[in-house]
Amino acid sequence: MSLKDIKEKILLDASQVKNRIWEDAKIKIEGIKKTESKENETIEYSILEKYRQEAELKEKKIITEARLNAKKDLLSEKQTIINNIFSETLKRIIEFDDKKYLSLIENLILENVEIGDETIYLGNQERDSINQEFIAKINGKLKKQSKRGELTISKNRLPIVGGVIIGTGQIKKNASLEVVLEKTKDEMETRLNHFLFDMTEE
Repeated sequence: MSLKDIKEKILLDASQVKNRIWEDAKIKIEGIKKTESKENETIEYSILEKYRQEAELKEKKIITEARLNAKKDLLSEKQTIINNIFSETLKRIIEFDDKKYLSLIENLILENVEIGDETIYLGNQERDSINQEFIAKINGKLKKQSKRGELTISKNRLPIVGGVIIGTGQIKKNASLEVVLEKTKDEMETRLNHFLFDMTEE
């Protein structure tokens, strides 16, 4: 259901409640008229005014509450879609062929290494192709950048899905795929919100 449909339903529900209150007021007035009291006109006005105010208050309350609930539902739906997109993005990266995936890991390492003698920590399920031979090639590139080129792979595996964590002693830089994607999430959420939802809010 688009936001336009939700808005129309909210207004329809509120209008129906308002009309029911108004009909109740008319029934009461007709009953009073039958008494032929001299105060009929004053009483009629008083009843109409009372029910008018009640109807308007209930209508506003219904619209306000319904809009708030609709907004919450829409935000929840947006977040679910965005989270699904990011999960799918991570899954697709993990499924890259070796050439593409190794190129990505190499770039992550080169962009995050500072000195060149850090330890590279891999995930529990990382590919066998991310090995010391692979790191040796990166060390060669680091030396050309005037860095030490003495990276080593730790025997300890960490609970990350993909990417690497680069460490020196107690200091570690997280370049796991989860964190890398998370860093771009705010920017991507803005773009996705604009692409996916702006048309529904017209």
